[in-house]
Parts: sequence; structure tokens; C-alpha cells
Amino acid sequence: MRFVFLSLFVPQQPQEEPQIPSSVPHQSPPTPPSIGITDRLDPLEGPSTILEKRTPSPRARPGPSTPRTRCRRKLFYGRSGPPPPREDVERVMCDVQQLDRLVSVLNCPTCKNSNCLSLNVSKRYGMSSRLNVICDICEDNVSSVFSSRRKEKSMSHPKPFVVNEVCTLSSLLVGLGPYSFNKFCGHTELSGMHQKSFNKFAERIYSCNKRIGDEIFSKAANVVRQEYQRTQAGEVLDIAVSYDGSWLTRGHKSLIGIGCVVEILTGLVIDAHVMSLHCHVCAQTGEWIKRENPQRYDRWLTEHKESGECSINFSGSSGMMEVTAAEVLWNRSVEKHNFRYTTMISDGDSKAYNNLKALRPYGPGVEIVKEECINHVSKRMGTALRNLVDDCRKKGITLGGKGHGRLTAETMRKLQKYYDKAIRSNATAEEMRRAILASLYHGYSTDDFPQHMFCPPEPDSWCFYKKDVAAHMYPGGHKQRVHTPLNFDLLHEHLKPVYERLSSDALLKRCEMKATQNPNESFHNSVWSRCHKTYFHSLKKVEFGVISAAAEYNFGPAGITSLKVSLGIGGLGEHSQRLSQQAESKRLDQSIRSTQHKEKERRKIKAQAREKAQREAEKEHGGPSYGAGMF
Repeated sequence: MRFVFLSLFVPQQPQEEPQIPSSVPHQSPPTPPSIGITDRLDPLEGPSTILEKRTPSPRARPGPSTPRTRCRRKLFYGRSGPPPPREDVERVMCDVQQLDRLVSVLNCPTCKNSNCLSLNVSKRYGMSSRLNVICDICEDNVSSVFSSRRKEKSMSHPKPFVVNEVCTLSSLLVGLGPYSFNKFCGHTELSGMHQKSFNKFAERIYSCNKRIGDEIFSKAANVVRQEYQRTQAGEVLDIAVSYDGSWLTRGHKSLIGIGCVVEILTGLVIDAHVMSLHCHVCAQTGEWIKRENPQRYDRWLTEHKESGECSINFSGSSGMMEVTAAEVLWNRSVEKHNFRYTTMISDGDSKAYNNLKALRPYGPGVEIVKEECINHVSKRMGTALRNLVDDCRKKGITLGGKGHGRLTAETMRKLQKYYDKAIRSNATAEEMRRAILASLYHGYSTDDFPQHMFCPPEPDSWCFYKKDVAAHMYPGGHKQRVHTPLNFDLLHEHLKPVYERLSSDALLKRCEMKATQNPNESFHNSVWSRCHKTYFHSLKKVEFGVISAAAEYNFGPAGITSLKVSLGIGGLGEHSQRLSQQAESKRLDQSIRSTQHKEKERRKIKAQAREKAQREAEKEHGGPSYGAGMF
């Protein structure tokens, strides 16, 4: 059984203009959206009307409030603007035997006999095949046509088949290389493409990386500019961004790394930079020349770098990629977008901020303010407690183990949870600090020595002691009512430095903005889904992965349609529009459901049940059975 891809011409039916009653004054019909969910997104409900109640930080100067859901806002951005061109071709995957049955009932135009025609497939050019209709009686080649049309506007000779370019682009968008694509074709009895042909089409796409990247990031920057111009005047605007780096391979020896800038109000990726320590030509051709003709190698290397074909654009350790990428992005922000990234959301795991602070890319009079990602800050408590237990164990001091008030794994998990809730639930640094210390000293409290000086004194306080005091009742029963008891004599001298460091005013003031790097992490996931971390990828492929991920992340399926139109490979067809609307609907439903309180509680209960089951399973089998260096 053999299959072929057929490209069918589908004429576009003209749409009739709706009849307007005579009693209603004539108005021009509104322009239909390019692609999107017209019944789910109100065109008037844009970023300026979907507002969230939030106390903006005076240090961030962010302008308008954040819209209700970023997913809804991005889909609104994606369907704004002129509609993309319609594609007049529909492709179907057809069994060759079925086509042969269709042709066999026709009459031969030469010998006029019936039921004598058959279909023959010859000369495969990648995914395109030559279809021949042959008469079995007169052996005449009645008709011959390719299963796909050639690209008319191409400068190549011979002109490439459109289906080959479309399949190559589609494979790159879903993270398939030539080997994986041909593996799929082999399982479906399709002809596939030679690796050289696939790479040739891919190189044509990669050659447009800079142009389409500038288009996508400029469109996102224009949206950001419209939002900030509501509260700021001037050509150069100061904006707040979240910055983070990511690497192709895990560990500290990756040859490819990226740094991306996400504007925190709109959630749009406005710039990114890819860095590489590897060049395939240098590793292959360069090494051969260096081995065969060392005198010629220096001249060849100079010419290779001057030609712009060398993929190496960074020198140093892999960990410095995030620092160098930040320097590149901050230095070109004014020239590229007329933005100054004056507020930086950072996770604190690299020297990026310290380097920018010393560099001062916007001059000595403009300071870059650092804000902390509260997700990473809350994890520091758990890490600090675990390190504390390990360090004390090496000194012969046991803080964990069995016993009332000891620092067990469950106690450390609860203390980290209390620390995270204290940061999220309070607005100012002083309120956060009181809540953090309350979670610690409340656990120290006993009937003989109650330490509730930091607990909230309101009648509806979570602290049973202050609640009973406010109700003029006798508080007691600490042993039964303190759910996370801590041994003051054993733990206080060890926990005090940890809590002083993690509840300092300098740190908590950087948490007042309540910002996270979730958009960066989500964008990184979208990038590496196109360039899987289990394989090595070239600089150009990772750059295209970043650009295509930014298009979809910023504007939904409409961003991918715009990317295809910009590349001149396809447009908006019937099936792509239908599937895009389904993808948008699913994305919006997931976004709405994930923000509902009931869904949050369900995820919380599910996570707690999973942790409880894990602890019970470990207890049943005599403790943990796996751990780094544990056995």
C-alpha cells in the first residue's frame, strides 16, 4: 500500500454582503478577525478594559494594571491587525490504489475504450510524486502531473515543490529533524525526503531568522509601547522585564545557551539572544585543515569568521552565557525598541544583575533595579534548611530524626510553605518579616514559654493563642494545637542565622512586586519542545526555535500563521484555521480553569495526597530507597 500527498486547488467562494434592513442606518460591516475565537473574545475587551486589582510597586513604575489573564490578552493581540492571506490549496493524503480505482472507470481519449486506464507513480521528488495516467490497451501516456505544484516565486532552478517546503517547516515547528520526519513517513508509507534535501530547505528557512525575528519582536514591542504610553511620555520608555537564561543540555557544559527578556505586564517576549560555543564547520573542516596543512589554518579561520558562517559567537564558560546574553540584550534595547529595562526580575542564580549594575548600559544616571522571583526566593528556605541539617550532621549535631520538635523532612517542607505564604500574603517587607518570624516562634511556643509576639492579634487570627486572648479566653494546650512544633533549645541557635538572612529588609523589599519568572520558564519549555534537549542542534536551528516559539507564545496560532506568511510558505487555509481555533479554545479553557479557586484547591489536595502516599510508601519499605550518596 502506497500513499501520496495531493495538493488540490480550492477556489475561494465570495462572501455575500449581509442585507441591512431599511430601518437601520447603513454601517460598514466590521472586518472579520484573522483567526481566533470570535465568540469567546470580545474585541472591545482588550488590555485596557480587562484590569486586575493590584497594588503596583512604586519602584517598578509599570504603568497600567495587568489584564485578567495573559492567555486571553495574547489571543486578542494575535487576532488584531489585517487578516492573513487565504491559501487556495487543500492537501490530502490519498491511497494510490484508491486513485487508480477513480481513474480506471474513465475512457481513454486516444483509443476511446473504457475501463482501460491505470495510474502509475514515478519520479519521486521528496514528498511530491509524478502521477501518470496510462492506457493499458494503446499504452499511451494520457496525462501526467505532479502531486504538488512548484513554487512560482522561487529563484532556484529547478523550482522547489511547495509540499517539500511545507513539510520541512512543519517538522521544524513541532521539533522533528530529518531522521524523525523520515521515520514518521516510513511508518505511514510516505516517500519522505533525503536528509540533504531536508537540510537544504531548512537552511533556506534559517536564512530568514533575523528578518522574521525582528518582525515578531517589533510587533510585541509595539504592543508594550502602547500600554506604557498611557502613563509615560517620551520616545524612550522605562519598562519592567523578567530575564532568565536556559541551556540546551543540562549541567554546566552546554554548548548552546539562550537569554530572553519578557515584559511583565503584557507577558510578551520582546527580545532574545542565542549563544554558541560550537561550529560544525570549524569542528570538521577546520580540524582537517589544521591537521593536513597547519600553515593554511590561520588564514582559513580568519576568512571563515569574516564570512559570517562561523556559529561561534561566545567564548567562555557555559555559566557565563546568561551573563553575556543579558549584556547584549540590555545594550541593544534602546537601539532596537527604544526601551530601557530599568526593572529586572531575576532569580539570583547568576551574575547577570551584578554585571549590568557595574556596566551601567544606560549611563551613570539610570539605575537598574532588581526584583526577586518569589518562587525562587521561597525555595531558598527549603534549600537552606536541608543544607543546615547536612552541615550539622557533618559536625556531629543531629537536628533531624525522631523526636518532638526536631527538623524532619516534613517539618522543613512545612516551614518552606509558611515562608512562601508569608511573602505572597503580605504587601510590605515589614509585614512579610513579621509573618515569617511568626511561623518560626509560633512553633517554638510551649505552655511554659509562649512566644506569640509576632502572631496577628485579631479575633480571626490563625494563631489559636492570640485568638483566645482576643476572645478573653484562657489559651492552652500548645502540645495539641501547635501543628509544627520546634525544639527551641536544640534549633534556635542554628535557625536564627537562616531566618535573619531570609527575612532581611533588603531581600523582602525586592519581593514586594510579587513577580515570578513563570513566563520565562514557560517560554523556555516552548523553545526546547522544538529543539529537544536529547539531541544537539546548531545555532541556526535554536535561533529559529526561539523565533517560532516567541511567535506562538506571544500571539497564539495567529503568530505561527504570520510566520508562515512572512516566510512565503503557506497561509491560512480551511484546515489550519479550524485547527487553530481548536488550539486557541483549548488554550483559553486551560487558562481560565487553572486560575479558578476550585482548580487551585484541587491541585493542592492532589499534590498533598501524592506526597502523603510517597511518605507512606517509604515508611512501609523502611525509609527512602534512593538518594544521591545515601547508600
